[in-house]
Amino acid sequence: MNRAVGRLVGVRGAPWRAVVDAHGGISPLDGTAPLDWHVAGDDRWYSPGTEPSVRQRWYAGFPVAETRMRVGAGDIVQRIWCTADAGGITVVEFENETAASVAVAVTRRDILATRVLSENPPAGIDLPAGSVVLPLGHRSSVRIGIAHGAPRAGLLPADLPGHETVVRGWETACSVASRIVLDDHSIVAGVARTRCDILLGAGGEDSAVERVRLGEVHHDAILEVADEVQRRLRAEKRAKVLAWDTPHLLATGARACVLLGDERAAADIGSSWLRLADRPVEAPPAESPGGVAGIAWIESILCAPSPSGGSCAFLSRGIPRAWWGSAFEGHGLVADPWRTVSYAVRWHGTRPALLWETSGPAGLVVTAGDAAPGWHSTEAAGETLLPAPGPSGD
Repeated sequence: MNRAVGRLVGVRGAPWRAVVDAHGGISPLDGTAPLDWHVAGDDRWYSPGTEPSVRQRWYAGFPVAETRMRVGAGDIVQRIWCTADAGGITVVEFENETAASVAVAVTRRDILATRVLSENPPAGIDLPAGSVVLPLGHRSSVRIGIAHGAPRAGLLPADLPGHETVVRGWETACSVASRIVLDDHSIVAGVARTRCDILLGAGGEDSAVERVRLGEVHHDAILEVADEVQRRLRAEKRAKVLAWDTPHLLATGARACVLLGDERAAADIGSSWLRLADRPVEAPPAESPGGVAGIAWIESILCAPSPSGGSCAFLSRGIPRAWWGSAFEGHGLVADPWRTVSYAVRWHGTRPALLWETSGPAGLVVTAGDAAPGWHSTEAAGETLLPAPGPSGD
């Protein structure tokens, strides 16, 4: 099994990281042993790596995993999340949804647990040395933990936060940049996953702007933002058609400079945009490209910001056909370097109602692009009934 393939988990602001694979196996990146799991049912051993019934999901895109494996007539559910409590612990919870008692074997001994562990597994499977067994009764659950920094055997604290609490914490952290509400949960989860990876230090060099929007500020942050913007400006220097996400990158880059207290750098980015603004911009892809570009994609659909300031366009290319009739929202979207906007769309029959508010200095001009050509407002908050979407909203 390639243990490099999987999803990164950890605690924001702490160094410990691990990769969780598609079967719920945990591979810490500190060089300690991986943790795999197996289940002894009343008929045989079940191993997630070989069972076709294994299904996995990540709660709303956040680094909280749920892996299900069919055992007999029901599922054994494994959940994984990390908490900063007690110096950092990766919690692994097993829940028995079957009608029979089972035994869960895990392949590390240096774990924290809520009960005494057995080192004598049932017959029928060869487990690595040091594996331990957790009896798991019908409709019951059990937790274990991997201590970060200094793995050890011992008692797992009883008051650790559950996975729902950790999900809410990640949701709050990601919403610092913006919050998007859509019926298409895959888009929202994609944004969440990218932002969580950035907060866990896996964003790469093209995530400097987004890191600042998420509140990750350090001594060299302004230099990293400037480098990211300059790379794009160099790439666009001789382009006849600008990349679809260039306006978003320059606007959010300028916004990051303002958040870092460098308004002169923000103004320089705005001036650079004015030298490019007469060039056409390519159409965005039909589907989200994922990663940081996926954030630019959905935010640009919702609100096209102005890198030089003073205006923004809601739904500049109209309302996507897949959204017709569905409520959606965007909160904390970058409008220009000094302002953000939030809005919601609700429907009155075939016509969308737009309710908006702006944050920042007065004077922002908001328009509705192809969703309502000719409409504009300078009010800090308001609502309007837009025309029923037509072919331009495709």
